Amino acid sequence: MKKQAVIYLHGIGNQNAGYSHKSAEKLQEAFDKLLRKKDATVTPPDLICREVIWAPITSEPQAELWKRVNKKHDLDMVKLRKFMISFAGDAIAYQKTGEGDEVYNEIDEKVQSVIDAVRSEYADDEIEFTFVAHSLGTIVISNYLYDHAADITATNLFTLGSPIAVWALRYGDPSKADSPAQVERPNGAWINVLDDEDIVGYPLRELNPHYKKAVDMDYVTEIGGVISMGNPISHIGYWEDNNAIKPIAYKLMRDYLRIHQGKAYSKPAYLKYIRSLWNV
Repeated sequence: MKKQAVIYLHGIGNQNAGYSHKSAEKLQEAFDKLLRKKDATVTPPDLICREVIWAPITSEPQAELWKRVNKKHDLDMVKLRKFMISFAGDAIAYQKTGEGDEVYNEIDEKVQSVIDAVRSEYADDEIEFTFVAHSLGTIVISNYLYDHAADITATNLFTLGSPIAVWALRYGDPSKADSPAQVERPNGAWINVLDDEDIVGYPLRELNPHYKKAVDMDYVTEIGGVISMGNPISHIGYWEDNNAIKPIAYKLMRDYLRIHQGKAYSKPAYLKYIRSLWNV
């Protein structure tokens, strides 16, 4: 039997176990509602939702760094300094340099361990993987899918508040970033979700022809509640926002109908649905 798994990857900063639980609960509820609306005779199955926690790999060295640099100096702007160490530290530590690449490889192994655990738990089933990643986690999963293309192809990829466009500057010229992650075709989708006030998240399709082909839509919407909507704090609001959850739930619903009822996936119809959610 074929089952649907959703794997979450967090972004920068300390993340505790369970960071994705509320998002997964809202996703399941939206999926159930959409599926029942399409076919009232169906009992919606439980989605297999799992999370990757890679923060400890980088947070412990960052804590040690702060302890050392602040040891003899009572530095001001402590919260902003710690944020800077976390944000820049995660990005710098994750860089693949060819000199051991310890952090890169450890994070890669964390992703692999979660996927292996799902495959082991459902050894008698075929798994379709959907990845939902936020912030630096979008770069992590993009690299993972590229590095492990021979072993796994994502059915769907949802990047939330992604800095992949900025990351492309490591090539010198963004037009040279010619190896984006790939999803399964013709049934898969890569949707890049961003708030237009989120200064970390950027569109991807206009980077170059390779990304235009790989990414189905840059979905620019509004993310966050009263405090975060309409300002840069929206970057932390994706996990539980319906504007991010609905496109994921709808695609999973369409995948279920394709898998279990033989109803073909229509990319134009799916993108039309997303446009109906917001003016994109």
